[in-house]
Amino acid sequence: MSVSAADRHSSLVSPPEEYGEVGFNFRMTDLQAAVGLVQLGRLPEIVARRRQLADHYRFELSGVPGVRLVEDPSWGTSNVQSLWLEVLPSYGTDREGLLLALASAGVSARRGIMAAHLHPAHADRDHAPLPVTERLTDSTLVLPLFHQMTDAELDRVVDVVRRAG
Repeated sequence: MSVSAADRHSSLVSPPEEYGEVGFNFRMTDLQAAVGLVQLGRLPEIVARRRQLADHYRFELSGVPGVRLVEDPSWGTSNVQSLWLEVLPSYGTDREGLLLALASAGVSARRGIMAAHLHPAHADRDHAPLPVTERLTDSTLVLPLFHQMTDAELDRVVDVVRRAG
């Protein structure tokens, strides 16, 4: 990745990263795996809370023109590992403007959908046209969502999204 973790975390808005080569993302240690196994017992509770928070976001942002939150597909339900929001042209700013507004308010958010075929690691590979993926790469961000998140923290994010547009 072209941007270090230190640079990402020290920036108000994380700079866009590029991937210059194909690699792997192996980060779990044995200790983390042991903790993860214990956490699996709490998984239904954690997922239920994340779904509750996502529904709260959807309700609170449903009347904001120019934003669209990801929905569950018709064939299943998500564990809401992440909740992305699309910034439409009718919103008062673009995705980068909303990221800046969130960061300026102390809210951590990040760019959403990533089109791997646009990164240097895949630049020499043929691919089918992917206009939807490319549009979402430029217009989505991931909202903060974690099972310990309070309703007040969520409402703070919603307030910034409402005001920025």
